[in-house]
Amino acid sequence: MNGILAMSKVKILEYPKKGEPDYSHLNLVVEFLLSSGNKSANEYIWGVNRTGYFCHLVKDINFEALRLHFDIPPSIELSETEQRISCMNTYTDIKVTKKKCT
Repeated sequence: MNGILAMSKVKILEYPKKGEPDYSHLNLVVEFLLSSGNKSANEYIWGVNRTGYFCHLVKDINFEALRLHFDIPPSIELSETEQRISCMNTYTDIKVTKKKCT
């Protein structure tokens, strides 16, 4: 391997496991972002509204780091221009909001 260690990526599931909340398969992504210095814009991590679950962050999402760390299925869309991660199967969003929502 030419002295380079191959790092295996963490696989993100297309759907949450049976009986778990619709956002649960994205918890690893949120935990990674928070441990990398991002912060929740709210006093809670996950909220819900008429369109589904959401996690609002205050700092830009490091998409390069996400792609290096995770194996992300096509059903989870990454939008760098909108600073949004959207699961099209469960209508769950992780996005940046510039104002604090607490």
